[in-house]
Amino acid sequence: MKRTAGRWNLVIVGTVLIISMFTLGCTGTPEGPDNDTGSGENMTPVNGDTEADIVEISEENIADIMDIEWQWVGLAGEGAGSQLQVPDPDNYNIAFVEDDIYYFRADCNTGSGEYIIEGSNLTIEPGVMTLIACSEESLDTEYLASLTKVTSAAVENGQLVLYLEDKQSKMLFKRGNGSGE
Repeated sequence: MKRTAGRWNLVIVGTVLIISMFTLGCTGTPEGPDNDTGSGENMTPVNGDTEADIVEISEENIADIMDIEWQWVGLAGEGAGSQLQVPDPDNYNIAFVEDDIYYFRADCNTGSGEYIIEGSNLTIEPGVMTLIACSEESLDTEYLASLTKVTSAAVENGQLVLYLEDKQSKMLFKRGNGSGE
């Protein structure tokens, strides 16, 4: 029963998201002092921070990351070309809500889907989304491809970290300004 209700909610929310995309359209990121596109200050500290506050997300504490808009600030990994800083974190976000549903924005597209948490393993299932062609500079493809590779999550120093299949790469998120709904 819970899954059926969740799927109906997903269909309703997906429809609302599609309508809102056509109504609101894609907007650029405003210039100015309130736009924190950052020069790295939102990235998880890598060197010298030996007392990092790390909490692995599991079935018992998934509520710690729910109902929060998490903005994607970068991709970190080992090796050449495995680092990426997101110039416009406002354009890439994810929010986990009740009934195992997540909502996301991938630049000019929005959508939702289901996530599965079993023990400390997190799987983000592909969902429904709008299909608007974003600009060539968009990171929507990298963002969506990375989400499908998520295997676990943690909160490190107040940031959400989604670990990818190889455990060497991770997506880094900061808290956004809005709630997750």
